[in-house]
Amino acid sequence: MDIKNTPKQHLIVGVFSLALVAISRYLLEIPLSTSFGRVSFILLSMILVIGPLMRLKKPTKSSSPLATPWSWRGELGIWFALTALTHFIIVLTGRPLSALIKIGGSGYGLANFLGLIALFWALILTATSFGKVILFLGVRAWKWLHGMTYVVFYLVAGHFAYFQFFSTHGEIGPDWFGYTAVTIAISVVALQLIAFVVSIKKQRKEKLIK
Repeated sequence: MDIKNTPKQHLIVGVFSLALVAISRYLLEIPLSTSFGRVSFILLSMILVIGPLMRLKKPTKSSSPLATPWSWRGELGIWFALTALTHFIIVLTGRPLSALIKIGGSGYGLANFLGLIALFWALILTATSFGKVILFLGVRAWKWLHGMTYVVFYLVAGHFAYFQFFSTHGEIGPDWFGYTAVTIAISVVALQLIAFVVSIKKQRKEKLIK
């Protein structure tokens, strides 16, 4: 379990995140709000890849953070929430929330509602990603709460899938990121399934040995 958030790792993740936003905005000419949204999805996917990797490869102590990817989850989670929140704030600028989410409205409102729920949980998870808070909550409560990261991922996936593949709002039809995001989402789910199967096999093997 990662209970430390170091300034050095925060700086690295922050520079990495903002660099991706800058590349998306100024080189690929993607709108700023969309750029932040896409970067937040990438960071979230990285977090969920680390989880299965930890089950496939037992964590070991190392002097190098790069050799221990699980030690980056806290920083990645915090920057995921920051980029997602920035995405929401930019989208909300100049328009009321009621224009984004309408009861009985089209899929546009539902997709935004899914994104808002994901952001709400992301902020809660971020608030509990600091060492002192983790120690206060205890391991069990912390693990249960952060198990919601998978729910956040599926909500975010539904949010982007609508705008990429089903929306008639704005530019119609998926771009390169839509297919890339689907590939990433499938890879995350596949890796989770592989880790699940491997963990079951290990448990059965341990029982046979005993």
